[in-house]
This record gives sequence, structure tokens and C-alpha cells, in this order.
Amino acid sequence: MNVISGEKEAFEAARQFGRFTHLLKDFDISKLEYTLTDFHNLKLRFDQFKTAYQNANKERLDKAFEEIKEVYEYYYILQTYNQLIENNEIPLRVIHHDTKISNVLFDDKQNGLCVIDLDTIMPGYYLSDVGDMMRTYLSPANEEEADLSKIYIRENIFSAIYKGYMSEMGDVLSEAEKRNFIFSGKMMIYMQAIRFLTDFLNNDVYYGTGYPGHNLARAKNQFKLLSEYVKTEERFRQLTISSQGEMPVTFGSK
Repeated sequence: MNVISGEKEAFEAARQFGRFTHLLKDFDISKLEYTLTDFHNLKLRFDQFKTAYQNANKERLDKAFEEIKEVYEYYYILQTYNQLIENNEIPLRVIHHDTKISNVLFDDKQNGLCVIDLDTIMPGYYLSDVGDMMRTYLSPANEEEADLSKIYIRENIFSAIYKGYMSEMGDVLSEAEKRNFIFSGKMMIYMQAIRFLTDFLNNDVYYGTGYPGHNLARAKNQFKLLSEYVKTEERFRQLTISSQGEMPVTFGSK
């Protein structure tokens, strides 16, 4: 399974990733190796983009003109991220770092069993796990979709992610972490948009491509998702407020 089809899957997946971090909340993270150093370091990804921009050929710069502008239109996301990290506002935890739905095992009744693919486990911020669930679960279209009209936000999936993750981590997260639950999605979508755009400007040296302009199409996809996410932020806040104290959860139709 590679795509979220409904609320229960989203809830169960979020619950399993939350449970994973909850079970390891007292683990000494200094004993963990960094398998992918700076994997979700937004500041580094932005710096890599700037270097790629400076070195890119004119043809690629022209093709990516609008997306380059969008990087700077959303620069405030990087500023917020830098403030959180530099001021130590949120703690390092044991984080999975790859929360796509295919990394959760389900039984035949769609109940989550456990998380798999453990090679990316390392110290990190919970923003990474929650944010990547937002990035990969909220839209019915994945990052390969070139038809941007198919990219939109499913509010019921956001609510299921929130309820599932908080059912395990609600008593563990600090107040600062809880305040930045919604921000996590912006951070991860923005970062992935930058990474795709950077690779396009670098002549596609990192991500495999299937056609000319593939990485630029992926970047457009993620910027559209980010735009839709930002438009829905206030509704997200209302959903988090209304979701508090509503466990257990029942699921309606999509």
C-alpha cells in the first residue's frame, strides 16, 4: 500500500509512529548513530538550493523562475525553523524519519501493527515524522502527479493524523512541540519542494528522473501542496481544538 485511502489508515499509521517514539521517549539518544546526517536539516537544504542557484545554467534558471520565487515567498518557514532549533525550543527524540504509509504494517481489518524500514531511525525532531505524514497523506495525489488540479487537502485525513499521533504522544510532547504541530507540515513540504528544485538546478544528479523536467515537475507539485496547506491552516487549528478529548475515534466515509 502506497497511498492513504481513508481516515482509519491515517489514524492507525499516525498512532504507530507516535507509539514508536513514545516507547523510546526515555532512550539515551546519544547512543544512536546518525545514518543520514542532516537528513531533515532545513537550513542546510536551503543553503544547498542557494549554491545550486548560483551555479545553474540559464536555461534551467529560466524554466524554474516561478519556483525560485516561491522559495523566497515561503522564506518565513525557514526563519521559524531556525528559531526553533537555535533556541532549543523543541527536544531531540528518537524519530523514524520516513513515515510514508508503506512503512506501516496493517492487519486485514486495517488495524496498525507496527512500523518497519528502520534504517532511518536516528535522533531528530518530531516535526519530521508528523510533517512527512502531512506531506504524503493529506493529498490523494502523490509527489509524482504532474496534474496540479489533482492536488488538494483532505481535512478529514489531517484530523485522523492529529488524533492518531496525539493518542500516543499527547502526554509526551512539550507545549512548544504541540504549538508547532501544524508547522511541521509546512516545514516538510517546503523542504521537499526545495530539494526537488535544487536537484533540477543541479542537472538531476540525485533523484532519478523519468523524463526531462521531472524534478521541476515534482517541485511544482510540492509548491502546490504547500499553497493548499497554507490556505487550510486556520481550519487545521479549528480541527485540533475540536479533536481534543475525543478519543476513541470513529471513522466516517471519505
